[in-house]
Amino acid sequence: MPATESEVETPSAGRLVIRVKLIPQEELPPPPQPPRLGKPALLVIVGVVAVLLGWLGISTFKSDPPPAPATKTEPVKAMPVEPAVTPKPDAPLSPVHEAVPDVPKSALDTITGTVKVSVRVTIDKQGAVTGAVVEERGPSRYFQRLAVDAAKKWTFTPATLEEQRTMLLKFNFTRNGATADAD
Repeated sequence: MPATESEVETPSAGRLVIRVKLIPQEELPPPPQPPRLGKPALLVIVGVVAVLLGWLGISTFKSDPPPAPATKTEPVKAMPVEPAVTPKPDAPLSPVHEAVPDVPKSALDTITGTVKVSVRVTIDKQGAVTGAVVEERGPSRYFQRLAVDAAKKWTFTPATLEEQRTMLLKFNFTRNGATADAD
């Protein structure tokens, strides 16, 4: 039901009435533009800032540190200097005991050519082998196992400096038997 003109103009008791007058966009005045500085004014400002920064930088680096306050010092007694002990380098790593795999004749008869297996061993300070890892596998797991078992039985020269060292052991299996060499 449409309201009559008298109902719209007179608010009822206890009600808040807000009236808003809408102005079309074309009638609004344009917002004020901030004043713009010309190129000469900007150049002057930049020049002043550059001069101030240069002066500040030069004065910062130019100032000498204040002298230390004079204090009464006692003569320093000379302490005897002990010569530094330079440890002798370790002797070159060389095998003390070599173990060659004991291969049954029936296994050697299966070989054609040479089966090569390389094992990297980790050696402790006393010269004992603490770990062995196959680096060059070869065609047979059987010969790999024989090479690793033999490598674990090797011993080397003890070390005075290094805690752990490594060496590569090369095992060659032929019909004539097995050989081992440290590299």
